[in-house]
Amino acid sequence: MGAPTEAGQRPDDIAEMDITEPTVTWLEVSHPQQPIPIGENDRVIDSQFNEQYDVWEVLLVALPDEEEEDE
Repeated sequence: MGAPTEAGQRPDDIAEMDITEPTVTWLEVSHPQQPIPIGENDRVIDSQFNEQYDVWEVLLVALPDEEEEDE
């Protein structure tokens, strides 16, 4: 697999990212019946169906894991 790109990121790329600060990103979901591997604190903000490409586009905010925060 290639490196993740900002536009058209695969759902499995977000699971592999090392999130160190809140990150907002669009994901293209071509198989919506399959679960998207996101973190426990991540949230879907919006979604829309793109008829041209036959995919769901999901706006996601990914938050860092609480365990990694040292305060």
